[in-house]
Amino acid sequence: MKRLRDNIVLLISFMLPALFLSPLSAQKVSFGLYTNADLILTPHVPDELDFGTRISGSGEAQILLGDDETVVIQIDGVAYLDVTVTLTPPSGDVLVLEGDLDYINDPVRSLPVDVVMAYYNRGQENIPVAQAKAEAVTVVGNTATFQIRRRPGGPPGPPPTPPHAGYTPPQATAYLFIFGTLNVGEVNAGPYSGIIDVHVEYSTYQ
Repeated sequence: MKRLRDNIVLLISFMLPALFLSPLSAQKVSFGLYTNADLILTPHVPDELDFGTRISGSGEAQILLGDDETVVIQIDGVAYLDVTVTLTPPSGDVLVLEGDLDYINDPVRSLPVDVVMAYYNRGQENIPVAQAKAEAVTVVGNTATFQIRRRPGGPPGPPPTPPHAGYTPPQATAYLFIFGTLNVGEVNAGPYSGIIDVHVEYSTYQ
């Protein structure tokens, strides 16, 4: 009887750590994309910032610019015009359990997230995404203004042809990259999520 009792105690001692390593599934950030006329935003795959399955208390989880998990958003518009991109991170800069915003200030039901963006606008057609990432400019802050096709160096060129009937201005493609860091503390198990809003518009400088 004593041997059976020792076995039961041993079994319990192996089960206890598993209770504290609860998996957190589907740590994802969805996107809301907004633009004005004559600008087209096209998300590539993946179209969510997915940090995958994590263990409670596991600390930082990073998606770097060069990683396959980085979200790529294609921007198509008038080549010579500037655009202003504004990124609004998830409410409270956290992902919340089951997407419930009531948990924003609850430390056991929220995960701090730091979202970063970068852009590529060198105008090379059909550039591989990996190369565009390697040449991208990382943005400090949540707003960036840049020309869809970057101006070459040297003196300024002639002014663009003014819009008129039957004229289609030259088009170009830029890329926006979204990535970041998730801090996984001692939180309740379950799916955590949030929404990033991305607004892109032609710059008015007003």
